[in-house]
Amino acid sequence: TLNLLRGSRLNPKLSAWAQLNGTYDFNRTPITSPGTRVLIHEKPSTRDSWASHAVDDWYLGPAPHSYRCYTVWVWETNAERICDT
Repeated sequence: TLNLLRGSRLNPKLSAWAQLNGTYDFNRTPITSPGTRVLIHEKPSTRDSWASHAVDDWYLGPAPHSYRCYTVWVWETNAERICDT
């Protein structure tokens, strides 16, 4: 994500990201600061009826190959998960 801020050496009017990958679409892959505490929604099909609707996690970064998804660290499972909310 630092390449979004860094200028391209070949074309100073473009960012390094735009030079290598094309224009970054913030609507498709939103980003925020890593380490931000987030709540991810548990789908009704994966939780009990009276269980909590959200899980407390940490934001790691965007999931570039998934539309509007994030990569988060889930404390309950000690693993990464890609979530959409």
